[in-house]
Amino acid sequence: MTTRSALISGAGIAGPVLAFWLTEAGWDVTVVERAERLRTSGYPIDIRGTAIEVVERMGLSTQIAAHRYQHVPLQVLTPGGRRLCRLDLGQLANDAEAGDVEITRGELTRILFDASADRAECLFGDSITALTDTGDGVDVTFSRHGHRRFDVVIGADGIHSKVRALAFGPDARYLHHLDAYVTIWDIDNEMFSPATGYLYSHPGRTLMVERLPDGGAARAYLTFVHPAPGTLNRHNTDQIVAEIRRAFAGDRWRTTEVIDTLPDTEDVYFDTVSQVRMDRWSHGRVALIGDAAYAPAFLSGQGTSIAITGAYVLACELARHTDPEAAFGIYEQRMREHVMRNQELALRNDSTVLPRNRRQLLRRNSMVVALPWLRRLGIDRWLRADLRSAATELSLSPHDLRRSPSRQT
Repeated sequence: MTTRSALISGAGIAGPVLAFWLTEAGWDVTVVERAERLRTSGYPIDIRGTAIEVVERMGLSTQIAAHRYQHVPLQVLTPGGRRLCRLDLGQLANDAEAGDVEITRGELTRILFDASADRAECLFGDSITALTDTGDGVDVTFSRHGHRRFDVVIGADGIHSKVRALAFGPDARYLHHLDAYVTIWDIDNEMFSPATGYLYSHPGRTLMVERLPDGGAARAYLTFVHPAPGTLNRHNTDQIVAEIRRAFAGDRWRTTEVIDTLPDTEDVYFDTVSQVRMDRWSHGRVALIGDAAYAPAFLSGQGTSIAITGAYVLACELARHTDPEAAFGIYEQRMREHVMRNQELALRNDSTVLPRNRRQLLRRNSMVVALPWLRRLGIDRWLRADLRSAATELSLSPHDLRRSPSRQT
């Protein structure tokens, strides 16, 4: 039997998970990543629900848990800058007893990539420039590695997916903006003491700053409602800074001081808070996973988990079916309801991070003040009920792929 081949675009989260399971099933796998090297920086992300079972089947649970991210307690501030209470953000969102893990994106990327690095080829510093589906394969043109042919091509290349653009059309068809922007960057100075954190909100805008006890840089996380999301050039730092200054004008805390550090920062993440919504995640022999297909927006807290789960389900169906289009169809059937449930989480009006009006901010502040009492009474889990339900909605099959005994450690 001829070994089947797959090209995966993107070495973030979903791509390495898919590469692991396809190589486990005996496929030849190539991963193409536009960055020159693996990206090992990034903000904390969560793994919960069905995704926990996937990483357990990969044999990576212990390694991931060993790199668990631990937030410092945040000082929740009033709009006037006064201390309201302390908040453990990790405990609010996650349930350790249920196996939830918070980890930095960079650490998780490294762990997932290393799990199949000895079996999958990776082309760093390259990207796909053209795709031609011939019916029995896909001819691919790379910017640096010429032309090659694969049985399937999978886009795992994020919310602004190049594979999606080539095979399905431009971003504007699929991005659904949630009327906000988010930016994240590191503050490389002594502006904040180690082991300190702050959460400062006005209606429609929030700034969070956190510096871990290890003495490293503080991380600034800023999000704000915008009347016309998608109109700013996310690569134009001057335009970004000007709009952020406008949005946060009048803040009484140290917001201006924090924003002043942004122009001199090289690694800045800035983008709309958006979901990807598509009627189909595949076309012929090309398919999408993770944020490229169904980004739920960071307000859901579930982007990483459904990316891991979706990559696993797709690998299982590709291993099970000789016809890729049949595999893609069943993958979509299995994942669609799970994705929709998790995307709905970002549409709620009770966001802890971004209260959009005075009533929501008052409700958020009342909740975080009451949280220690709710925890003592053992009823704090109701705050996570919708998240827990959505995270565990999908059940894996006992007939899905398992790690081969020769790969167990």
